[in-house]
Amino acid sequence: MAQENFDRTNDIRVGFDFGCRHNTHTGYKTGRFHMHPHYEFYLFIRGNIQIIIEDERYDTHPMDLFIFPPGTLHLASITDSEVPYERAYFYATRKVLSEMSDPTYPLLDIVEHAVRNRDYSFHADDVSAGRFIRLIDDYLDEDNEKEPCFQQMNRCRIHMLSLIVCRVMQHKQILDPHPSERISEVIRYINDHILDSLTLDSLAEHFYISKYTLLHEFKSYANISVHQYILFKRVTYAQHLMQHGISPGLAAKQSGFNDYAGFYRAFIRHNSITPQEYYNQALKSGIL
Repeated sequence: MAQENFDRTNDIRVGFDFGCRHNTHTGYKTGRFHMHPHYEFYLFIRGNIQIIIEDERYDTHPMDLFIFPPGTLHLASITDSEVPYERAYFYATRKVLSEMSDPTYPLLDIVEHAVRNRDYSFHADDVSAGRFIRLIDDYLDEDNEKEPCFQQMNRCRIHMLSLIVCRVMQHKQILDPHPSERISEVIRYINDHILDSLTLDSLAEHFYISKYTLLHEFKSYANISVHQYILFKRVTYAQHLMQHGISPGLAAKQSGFNDYAGFYRAFIRHNSITPQEYYNQALKSGIL
């Protein structure tokens, strides 16, 4: 199987709210940090890798389950490329998780509660992991079928996969990350102060390093600049506010932007639609 390019930010096909993958590579090279506007639920099956989620690094064991939330940098760091690297994962938007939730089992609330606690990694029991892989393989077997019934069957599989993820999360076999390194600490500080006035000068002063060192080390670690990362985080937070009924203008102010023009440009750069169009879609979808 040819190695894939993971630099893109949206792996869901146009017109869909979900998707699945099951890949195996030998000779796979560490890619680049990336992030999505949707959730990714990733089951590690085999290989010799570490998972990095923004400021945290995790050793991996077969059947470890990871959550990559929207707007969160993540990377699979290969420690031995000669060992086959296998993983199965699925994508789902916040919208579809909301539609699949109900008062008896609120999927979206369970996922977002874990994310608020920074619980990104769990260990799945063998039964849950086996079901997870089979559902993804069944999904992929019928992914290209044109009849509407197959699309509905795959939507049901996404629902079942989401239920499996939530069940694993609720069993709370949480994995502990490695202690933070310097740029990891910078990322955590930015995330904790994203609504404050953050500048390269203030960050360099806070961490007692030169601006050049901060720029170089951050770009080497995250593959984007400090400024780009701050903008993306603020845009992601503005999206969250709009999903909860906050107008685009107010969301821009409450997410740390000094002016609407800057917010508008950054929003289009990351979402390819205007803030108002995004807000209107959220209204129409019933997420609000």
